[in-house]
Amino acid sequence: MKLASTAAFTVLALLAGLTPVHAQTPAAWQPLSGDERWSNFRDTTMADPSFYTAALVSAGYSQITKAPPEWGEGALSYGRRTASSLAVYGIQETIHQGGAAILGYHPRYLSCECDGFFHRTAHAIKWTFLTRNTSGATRLDLPAIAGTYGAGMLSTYWYPARYQALSDGVRAGNQQMALSIGLSFLREFQPDLRRMLKH
Repeated sequence: MKLASTAAFTVLALLAGLTPVHAQTPAAWQPLSGDERWSNFRDTTMADPSFYTAALVSAGYSQITKAPPEWGEGALSYGRRTASSLAVYGIQETIHQGGAAILGYHPRYLSCECDGFFHRTAHAIKWTFLTRNTSGATRLDLPAIAGTYGAGMLSTYWYPARYQALSDGVRAGNQQMALSIGLSFLREFQPDLRRMLKH
């Protein structure tokens, strides 16, 4: 489904250094204020160029592969696919960050305060599924998981009728969750990659 291709192109954008890194490495734990949460939501959606770039590129890929074929070809079909990608990511982040605000969970990826490739890789995998609450305690990141699967399932309501929420939607959520691990890995190591590219 489109959700997976959108995430895949976001991964490529991060790898190319085109997307800002929305990560945090606090020396001392400091939870986000309400204003900071709103700023983070804006900066990772409406004000983030990759929010639109990934949707446009993903729609182009879906246009070429005619996915779904029922949406046809031409400019209007491309616009429909682009709108679908924007809606999927917007829903995902709204559920994620809205749920995080309600539960007092941190919405950003938390970089490792450790050294070594394998330690940082393990951290990136683990912290795809974990976050901190306002007191700094580690918690399962239920809002992020809900956003991933919720967006995939809700997207089936504007897809052709043959798409089912509990099969195609969950499958899209599984694909997105796997790609989220790749995003965490790139967020963890992108500062190092940028430093290497400057030399």
